Amino acid sequence: MRLTHDILLKQAQDFTQKRLVPDRNVTAVFLVGSVRPDDALLPPVLDIDLLVIYNGEPPRAREIFKLSNDIHLDVVYENAKTYAQPRELRGDPWRGWLMWDPRVLHQKGRFFEYTQSIVRAQFDDPENLLKRCRAFSVPAREAWNGMVFDPESASPLKILTAAGNAANALAALAGPPLPERTLFSGFPARAAALKLPEMTGKLLQVITKSLDVTLIRQSLPQWEACFLSAAQAPLDLRIHAARLGYYRSAIENQLAGDMPAAAFWPLLHTWAMSIQSGMASPDEQANWQGFLARIGLDSAGAGERIEALDSFLDALEETLERVSVESGLG
Repeated sequence: MRLTHDILLKQAQDFTQKRLVPDRNVTAVFLVGSVRPDDALLPPVLDIDLLVIYNGEPPRAREIFKLSNDIHLDVVYENAKTYAQPRELRGDPWRGWLMWDPRVLHQKGRFFEYTQSIVRAQFDDPENLLKRCRAFSVPAREAWNGMVFDPESASPLKILTAAGNAANALAALAGPPLPERTLFSGFPARAAALKLPEMTGKLLQVITKSLDVTLIRQSLPQWEACFLSAAQAPLDLRIHAARLGYYRSAIENQLAGDMPAAAFWPLLHTWAMSIQSGMASPDEQANWQGFLARIGLDSAGAGERIEALDSFLDALEETLERVSVESGLG
């Protein structure tokens, strides 16, 4: 069956009506993410992102529902109190953009119209723009500080998380945050839009010393085995069996794209989360350590990666300071 936007929208609507609307505490349900735009380019393997606003503490934070081998629902629940002060959402890089233009699948009253109208007002003011950027840059710098003063804490996942935050701190200057699956493949366009193309190379140096993409192709079977082990009892629902094809497709598409080295990100980030689950076998742990050694993200190469993170953050902070001064805020 050929996927179309109408088919995916119907699946989202049916799920909302059958599974979510009967719960009286569900205040609103929104279709968000890459499937939301009517003219979205649909990859062969994708997820349908739903945001559920819940009256009170939600019974769960997230759920994954497999619809087919190529499609799954990713449902995130949030307390309505989180959205009670819409003005504060202007500086929230994720929630602010979620309220910018979602598709309403269900709501009680006029929750969305009220929230969106306030969020959109002054959303692009420099003060709010910089708040969204610093929501990423501050934790990235804090992570760097922690790793400098305690090098043994510099785990691959900690370095990768800091790299992701640093990347989105810059990307947020030119649009919404980049989603995890396409964070590095989408970054060059944002950097170019800001006339900072050199930042792409700086970013890659944070996660790998090698741009040899044959390492990725060779390691895909080991990555997949570790992912499936972690998916048996995932600590993080991003590592869910229904999402294996979702990530594998992204890795393969990026390998075939204009910047194949971008595929290091989805491979590394999901592999690190899989290892973190504690479900990896001794052989899977050995494969992971071997891959880290080849790309310089092991304990021996962590210092170099941390230095590269510092260099990226220095350039980022100079950029944010320049924007602040030019906007009359500095």
